[in-house]
Amino acid sequence: MTPNLQMEQYSLTYVRAVANGAGLQVTRPEPDVDSVDGVISSTTGKRPRIDFQAKATTLGMPRDGNVHFPLSIKNYNDLRAETISPRILVVLLMPKDIDDWMTQSEEELCLRYCAYWLCLEGYPDTTNSTSVTVEVPTANILNVDQLTSMMGKVERGESLC
Repeated sequence: MTPNLQMEQYSLTYVRAVANGAGLQVTRPEPDVDSVDGVISSTTGKRPRIDFQAKATTLGMPRDGNVHFPLSIKNYNDLRAETISPRILVVLLMPKDIDDWMTQSEEELCLRYCAYWLCLEGYPDTTNSTSVTVEVPTANILNVDQLTSMMGKVERGESLC
């Protein structure tokens, strides 16, 4: 498997681990033609769901309270579209050295570093032809508490943006 494919699988594993911690399930649509790598959903209440596009990068640590991530125009346009199910971009920061991606012992499995999320619904058109650099706030850590809060907003019909 190439390092890029490994990074893709690593980002999906990260999302699955957080969703599992929140008591949610993740499914994968096939094929991914609409910039949706997966769907996080609940089996309780109104069955809220969030579609997500997962990315991973070794481009470096956040600056100015944001992760600066170059997103392809296709993904940018698909993620900013108005949809019935909210969509988020998930960006996982990873160490450059593959040997540092995770550590494991009998007591823990540690995945490095951290994933952040961004809702792009309503973002403006762009004249860029290949990519748009989006700023993902570091306050938007994809963790159990934030994911639970996001699902509550979706269930109440509130925006994630």
